[in-house]
Amino acid sequence: MSPRILVAVVVGLVLVAFGGFYFALKPHATDALLPPALPPAQTATPSSAAAPPVVVPPPPATPASIEAEIALSEHAELQALLKKNFAAEYDELIAVAVRRRNEGVSDQIFGQELAERFEAIMRGKLKYGVGASTPTIDKLAANEASLFHALSTEGAGLCLKMLGKDDGAAVPATPESVRQLMRLGTLYRFQAIAEGMPTARPAEALTSDEMRGFEASLAREGLNFKDVSTGAFLNNSGTEPGKPCRTLETLHLAIARLTEGTRRKIYAGMFFLGRDK
Repeated sequence: MSPRILVAVVVGLVLVAFGGFYFALKPHATDALLPPALPPAQTATPSSAAAPPVVVPPPPATPASIEAEIALSEHAELQALLKKNFAAEYDELIAVAVRRRNEGVSDQIFGQELAERFEAIMRGKLKYGVGASTPTIDKLAANEASLFHALSTEGAGLCLKMLGKDDGAAVPATPESVRQLMRLGTLYRFQAIAEGMPTARPAEALTSDEMRGFEASLAREGLNFKDVSTGAFLNNSGTEPGKPCRTLETLHLAIARLTEGTRRKIYAGMFFLGRDK
């Protein structure tokens, strides 16, 4: 093996294992990104039984009303981060949200379209996350481990869909724990991007010693690099739909115990590289 292992090896490992972003799971009507913004049309009380009801249309959405709507939601922290660090993209997102609200699209479609725009903003900037601090990256990794734990237990029915391995039309309801961990994962990725942009640098390769340490940590958890890097474990779920996500949780635990320099290189491939397509 070469004295230096290309980080692309690890990039390939995780691209195979992780499938895609959270947004591969499109929001359901109950998972809308934001609560309904427009109040229902009001019917004025008729002055007499013979008078027809007067329908008062709801006020049109405006940039201010959409911003206020997000600020009162659980996405307020992400809103502030985007507005501060990616002003042009944020303004465009708000403008589209205003237009779509005023076109009367359903809350489900509205939430789905906003989620897709968040994903589009993120994809072009993920590479900058490589420059984020170790605590920020470790926080994202710990959240991912918790997410895959949730997807191996109460969210087992969603595990294969999350990994892009189930194209069936039926999508089980998303447990609240999974939904919140997905929300935090999106926030933490954007935090890493914003933090890493001023010091963006290419990802470094793993040395032979680091690779051996990684393989040893995998073995300690009953995993081997070949099975993980090829994604073979994803095809062996059997009657346990959450098993692949349990394996991914175990993978995170194996990486988390590595030295700071080694795990940063691996996390670069897992979270920030090769994901801009």
